[in-house]
Amino acid sequence: MAEKSPRKLFKERKKRIFEAIALKEPDRVPISPMSTYWPMLYKGMTHKEAMYDLERSSQAIVDTALEFQWDTAPSVIVMYPVRAFDILDSKLWKWPGAKNPDQRVSDNSPYQFCEGEYMKADEYKEYFEDPTSYIIRKVIPRHYAALSGFKRFPSRNDMVNGYMVMLGAPLTFNSPEFKASSQALEDALKEVQIWFQKGIESMMKLQRLGFPPIFAGIAQAPFDVVSEFLRGMRGSMLDMYRRPEDLLKLVDSIIKPMIEGALKLAVLPEAPLVFIPLHRGADGFMNDKQYSKFYWPSLKELMVGLIKAGKIPMPFFEGKYNTRLNYIEEFGKEYPGKMVAWFDQTDIFKAKEIFGDKICIRGNVPGSLVVTGTPHQVEEYVKKCIEIVGESGGYILDGGVSGIPDESKPENVKAMTDACMKYGIYKK
Repeated sequence: MAEKSPRKLFKERKKRIFEAIALKEPDRVPISPMSTYWPMLYKGMTHKEAMYDLERSSQAIVDTALEFQWDTAPSVIVMYPVRAFDILDSKLWKWPGAKNPDQRVSDNSPYQFCEGEYMKADEYKEYFEDPTSYIIRKVIPRHYAALSGFKRFPSRNDMVNGYMVMLGAPLTFNSPEFKASSQALEDALKEVQIWFQKGIESMMKLQRLGFPPIFAGIAQAPFDVVSEFLRGMRGSMLDMYRRPEDLLKLVDSIIKPMIEGALKLAVLPEAPLVFIPLHRGADGFMNDKQYSKFYWPSLKELMVGLIKAGKIPMPFFEGKYNTRLNYIEEFGKEYPGKMVAWFDQTDIFKAKEIFGDKICIRGNVPGSLVVTGTPHQVEEYVKKCIEIVGESGGYILDGGVSGIPDESKPENVKAMTDACMKYGIYKK
């Protein structure tokens, strides 16, 4: 039998994915493993090389996709633009090979997010009065040390004052500090453009080889933005008690720009899914009363906005969301077949029981199993997922922990793939 052409494989895989999302039975359960470093490590690269050599990283992803023949391929975009981070002296991340030794981890370690209180507790009023100016003058310099000159950026009051614009702005924009920051930003943007172009080229190459992208857009839960990039986890948790109205107002102010930003990225017709990594809403971070007040309403509004714009939200419920399944079920009743619920450590068998006929479920082969288990154990778990969660359709096989962990055994990744091909066939 002749091999199928990449064009035919692309159509089959795309159809398989979207029939699962629409809660139908495709010909087979689709397998769509997300990963960060695993393809690159599998092909002999270090974490540092994976981040700084996008050509080799892209080729590693292509080679891995061709070897395993998944229904989608991972994206090289998950390797952040670290050359730009070097120029900007980013304080948000630590990564292998960082120019600043204070932001550097070993060459064989993954990048790390550096949480901080980048917005102070007494600065809410300042933010609400002039959000754009506040972000430019306060938050950006705290995120990126090389942009400290932006602290001198004129405020809104200065900009509406004609004399200040005429006399004060030139003094600000011509200052050595502002010029240095402007140059750093210009240099960094060139690196971001190169990074983005490499990502597009990699995606297009994979499409030509028969692998459709699983998503192109990305968004965040508004509360997560506050908790990670502004107030920090400690600050946001304290604010739930000390200044709840300010916190809610801040969270709500992020919804609209988050939707608009996601739509600017999710422009590929082949990839209408918007990835939404969730970090603070899991069981244990806040109680149900707090979740229903501070987290879920803005997340729901974000997802509804994406759906109304013709996109498919794909929240990744990192950690355990066993106590939150009723919220997801209610959403599924309102918008059946309009989202993908990607689970990490949540009991997906319980999730299938509660809302499996309303929402496509993605996941969740445990990372611990793929890293430390045996191929037989992986095969048995995948078989169980397909038999229970895959019943009647609406299921996409993937790992937990954002897909395939970096430390995964190749034989276990193969076992996961082979088990899907073996047990995932729907009998018509």
